[in-house]
Amino acid sequence: MAKVAVITAPGCEEGETLTIVDMMRRAEISVDMVGLGAQEIAGTHHITARCDTVFDGSLDAYDMVVLPGGYGGSDAMRDSDALLDALRAADERGAWVCAICAAPEALGRAGLLEGRQFTCYPGVKDQIENPGTWVDAPVVRDGNIVTGQGPAFAYAFAFALVDLLGGDSQTVKNRTIYYNVFDVEGGVPSWETEAGRWPAPEGEAETPQTLSAEKVAVLMPDGCEESETVQIMDLLMRAGLTCHSFHTGESQWVPTMQGMTVRADYAFSAEAVADYDAIVVPGGRTAAAPLIASDEVMGTLRSFNEAGKLVGGLCSGTTVLEAAGVLAGRRATGYTGYGAKLTSARFVADEVAVWDANIVTSQGPCAPYPFAFKVMEALGIDPEPIKARLLYAQAGGR
Repeated sequence: MAKVAVITAPGCEEGETLTIVDMMRRAEISVDMVGLGAQEIAGTHHITARCDTVFDGSLDAYDMVVLPGGYGGSDAMRDSDALLDALRAADERGAWVCAICAAPEALGRAGLLEGRQFTCYPGVKDQIENPGTWVDAPVVRDGNIVTGQGPAFAYAFAFALVDLLGGDSQTVKNRTIYYNVFDVEGGVPSWETEAGRWPAPEGEAETPQTLSAEKVAVLMPDGCEESETVQIMDLLMRAGLTCHSFHTGESQWVPTMQGMTVRADYAFSAEAVADYDAIVVPGGRTAAAPLIASDEVMGTLRSFNEAGKLVGGLCSGTTVLEAAGVLAGRRATGYTGYGAKLTSARFVADEVAVWDANIVTSQGPCAPYPFAFKVMEALGIDPEPIKARLLYAQAGGR
């Protein structure tokens, strides 16, 4: 079985990094998060993950090496002579060497882009040392070198790497509702298939009133979907919001759905989140049940709703909102087929993210982008400048 090292450097883009690991592990690819300089790595938004191992100067055990982006992380990788030597050695033995966003800077300094086609975030292409030919494309492969363009392309990049290793990216795309979020060639949204059809909700939609918030609490139960959770926080902090995670299990180090470990900011209690203006419940197959079983979580969601504060749920997080009774009579969406679970809501099957009054819901693992953008809209924040910086439209984002 192929083995992959994802180099996790201080200042990395947390959403990019965890998304790549998440999608590759869903495809049953063996992936190690390899910490550069330490096992516990804080990203650009100060979200900390515990890596599987620490870089020791050699990557010979891996068939593929992946460098995620993030200006701080890219600088750290570019400036590590030991890592550059290991990348050169990987290239010489024909291993896959892959980088996305700003991380191709490290490949440039290692001399691996000379005479080759590559892509990277457009804003850093002129900073690449020893460049080959830059190509305006989502993912570019030249021999054993694979590069990706920017943050919103993390899914496409990960799926391309899965395909190169002989994995089944199509099954993962379908299960994560990739085509509901990204309008790309050959992709069919679930609501255009027989399985995804659901009656349109009756009655006219109300015009939502813009809410006000500065502080967002994100619940992080054991088994939460890590890339959903972290990407939501990443995006909301880009919008200038204060965003903290709250663990509902025993440890601040939260074991997540795809085997990663992420540090939550604080322990959850009703009192701990009382002065927050919004609360978000991400997904995760086993994460919903303990939240639903918690009287304190259920009561907190109800109190936020009764106070008119924003309450959000993504994927299986929407079933937590249903159990708390906050979806009653509201237009809401959820994972494909969830119309049978969100019975009190006016279920919307053909919108990837829905905002009604103080409730924002979204569909599935690939949907943290539209979910976060809808939260921004609900809070009166224009998401368009952030979408532009992330290359969301170029990636086909709906």
